[in-house]
Amino acid sequence: MNYVFACLVAFVFSTTGFAQQTTDPSQDPTALGNAFFKSLLDEDGTTLGKLVASDFSMISYDGNTVNGDLLTQGVAGGYVVVETATVSNTQTRQYNNDSAVMTGNWKAKGNVQGQGFDTTVTFSVLCAKQSGSWKIVNVQFTPLRQ
Repeated sequence: MNYVFACLVAFVFSTTGFAQQTTDPSQDPTALGNAFFKSLLDEDGTTLGKLVASDFSMISYDGNTVNGDLLTQGVAGGYVVVETATVSNTQTRQYNNDSAVMTGNWKAKGNVQGQGFDTTVTFSVLCAKQSGSWKIVNVQFTPLRQ
């Protein structure tokens, strides 16, 4: 009986998790931020390109700035490889129905052009509503002191 109950609980939680992932990222800034990190993990440059604004920029954890085209090409071309990643401690604040900031921590392991990384960063994802859809306009990563 305990085994059946445990399986039922696991099913309910996995179904809830799946339902949360199916929220349309263009209509919800939190879903948009989560989709951004998932597209990095999945190495899905096509999806990533749909999530970011045309004037997107990212400030990497090493202080370098990367534009949207370079990031999507790097992810699609296998130059940016995220092997494992976990997003935690997220919070989203929305302002005036057309801008939002998602913050949290991202623990990731992978490589950029063969240079390995295994780090935890604090991030901020700035989202703006453009033509009725949410887009990511800026991402900034700051390394956490260990």
